[in-house]
Amino acid sequence: MLAGTVYGVVLNDRDERARLAEVFAAPPYKAPPEAPVVYIKPRNCFARSGAEVFIGDEDVEVAATLGLLIGRDAARTAAADALAHVAGVCLALDVTVPHESYYRPVVPLRCRDGFLPLGDFAAFAPSILTTEIVTSVDGNSVHRWAPTRLVRDAATLIADLSAFMTLAAGDVLLIGLPYDAPCVRAGQSVTVTSGSLPTLKAQFNAGDAW
Repeated sequence: MLAGTVYGVVLNDRDERARLAEVFAAPPYKAPPEAPVVYIKPRNCFARSGAEVFIGDEDVEVAATLGLLIGRDAARTAAADALAHVAGVCLALDVTVPHESYYRPVVPLRCRDGFLPLGDFAAFAPSILTTEIVTSVDGNSVHRWAPTRLVRDAATLIADLSAFMTLAAGDVLLIGLPYDAPCVRAGQSVTVTSGSLPTLKAQFNAGDAW
């Protein structure tokens, strides 16, 4: 069981930022975000690889990403030193009910029970930050992306976050989500792979989603 807090970041996909440029120029935003847009996945969301995730009768978005395990506290850390604070890495599947707006908190859509399956942690190597992440549904590859698409790479993200909050040892940072992540429905299974990282699997079934 994780000892710390899991932090996620939205709007860190360069392709998504370009797609939303006109939206950000209009009210209520009036400008694109300047700082990282952070959210928390509470402990009720945590699930192990192979877990059964209950989602009711609605489709959910399954965004595969990397979770970086912070090994020692990062506070006001320079980007050049940021990755030295990372002790491990895992595959993560950030599940949410699809929604368009980021203006108001979306806790009921993003933070339901089991809405963060996590793979086993492996030793961190910087090369994983350029390796393609592949999502398969029912055995068929449906989505591919690499963290090279991020507006802030992992080191910059850690540095920018640690400028106003401490990332404590034991915390996990989800580095960003692909805007074009696939959706699944009850009865489907998801498998996520990336390089030599331990495979992440989840089974989505109908039932109470929280």
